[in-house]
Amino acid sequence: MSVPTSAHSRAVTARLRGVHKSYGPVRVLDLPELDLYGGEVVGVVGENGAGKSTLIGTLAGSVHRDGGDIDIDGVPLAPGSTEAAARLGIAMVSQEFPLVGQLSVAENLLLGRRPRQTRRRVLLDRAASHAEAEAMLTEIGLDPRAIGVHREVRSLPVPTRQMIEIAKAWGREPKLLILDEPTSALGPVEAEMVLGLARQAAKRGGTVLFIGHRLDEVRAISDRVLVLRNGRLVADLTPEEATEARLIREMVGGEINRTQPRPPAVDAPVSLRLRALTADGLGPVDLEVLAGEIVGVAGLMGSGRSRLIHTVAGAQPATGGTMTVAGAPYAPRDPGDGVAAGIAMIPEDRKEQSLVLFAPVSDNVTVSILRRIAAHGLLRPGRQREEARRIADSVHVRMQSVEQPMGSLSGGNQQRAIFGRAFATRPRLLLLDEPTRGVDVGAKAEIYELIDRAAADGMAVLVASSELEELQLICHRIAVMCRGRVAAILRHQDATKERIMTAAAGAAFAEATPLTQVIPDSDGIPHTDGAAQ
Repeated sequence: MSVPTSAHSRAVTARLRGVHKSYGPVRVLDLPELDLYGGEVVGVVGENGAGKSTLIGTLAGSVHRDGGDIDIDGVPLAPGSTEAAARLGIAMVSQEFPLVGQLSVAENLLLGRRPRQTRRRVLLDRAASHAEAEAMLTEIGLDPRAIGVHREVRSLPVPTRQMIEIAKAWGREPKLLILDEPTSALGPVEAEMVLGLARQAAKRGGTVLFIGHRLDEVRAISDRVLVLRNGRLVADLTPEEATEARLIREMVGGEINRTQPRPPAVDAPVSLRLRALTADGLGPVDLEVLAGEIVGVAGLMGSGRSRLIHTVAGAQPATGGTMTVAGAPYAPRDPGDGVAAGIAMIPEDRKEQSLVLFAPVSDNVTVSILRRIAAHGLLRPGRQREEARRIADSVHVRMQSVEQPMGSLSGGNQQRAIFGRAFATRPRLLLLDEPTRGVDVGAKAEIYELIDRAAADGMAVLVASSELEELQLICHRIAVMCRGRVAAILRHQDATKERIMTAAAGAAFAEATPLTQVIPDSDGIPHTDGAAQ
């Protein structure tokens, strides 16, 4: 493994020697030697369980290493101390959003320190706090007036919380900035903002450790790419060496093949029909999804992707228009009505919205079918465990036992478990919001296979994702949203990144490329007029 020769002329920001960590008999991190240099962005990739989280947790002080030495600018880093790491100039943006939901945006941004311009020594200077919080948001390209520094963080959508976490770390001007899946909840425009900040941090002499599952982003941003597998550093690659095929091969030890989605049956019935559907920040929307069809929903942050999914699921009330599911009128008052109509939803934040992490796997995967597996109103533990094993096996969840806590599983296994729970209800319609957020490339391929399987079994699938490549890969059609409306519907073969982004950008591009003209194909499926492209 070679380090780019230009890196040797720079100062070493972080030096790791003999760093290792084990949980029981399993060594999850084993790094004999690693140097991180000032002025570089270092990408880190690997499957879930490869050791990425342990590595960055060791550097940030949230994981107590078992042995080895870490120096930051020549100063030893005490093991297992987040305070020591912060004093040495280490800041981390975690994919877990460690923000305090009950506190305001300003309070979260300044948590643990006082505003620089405060006029009071004891009491909190709220005006100074708000002014500095607004400056921190502005510095990374956000509009503080649109966010509102006085608002509680828990009232904000996931993408906005992610950007606040980035602003919090950026405001500390760290020597070593650790970005753990920083774009997983963001659309393409916001993701590019984050990549720009990483480049800027490196240009001013800092070191950026960029952990990502989106290989195109890692390759675009990194001066070096480290590949971890089973806790060991198996490759340290230059940008030229770090092709997507090479990275996948190093990560999983083989190739991952992907075929085009199988088309739905020619005579497939309409499973979901939306006509002039409106809700808060949404619509009017006209859309149809056939049984056995996978329809993607693309758009920039705030375009209405998640709102559409939530409205169909019954989690957000509709204010107008009509919906039908399998030909029957559908007007949900809550998600329970959606379940009764044969709808299963997998939301974007599995830990907040889908799972009870301290509860066993068995409870998590059978909660949707308890009434079906109970006998005369009584639930037998043996029957529940048996059903849980069947569900987990059907979606290839890797675990020791159905009685282990759900939180002990990797992100990919947690997501597969949620798919298993959804499939167990035998739904007509499967709603997916960011279905591969926070999972590695190997787990993504397995989740894509589960989505294919759902369509092959006759389910209609409506999937919202901020990853354009994902939608291009798995969908028969893609509905592109802009300002709460469907701006274009593109067939699989027509859905280039340029066409999707042009439609998502809205009216500014409407004259140049009239993607909003949607006409029916001969089979009745709406698509973009090919002559207009």
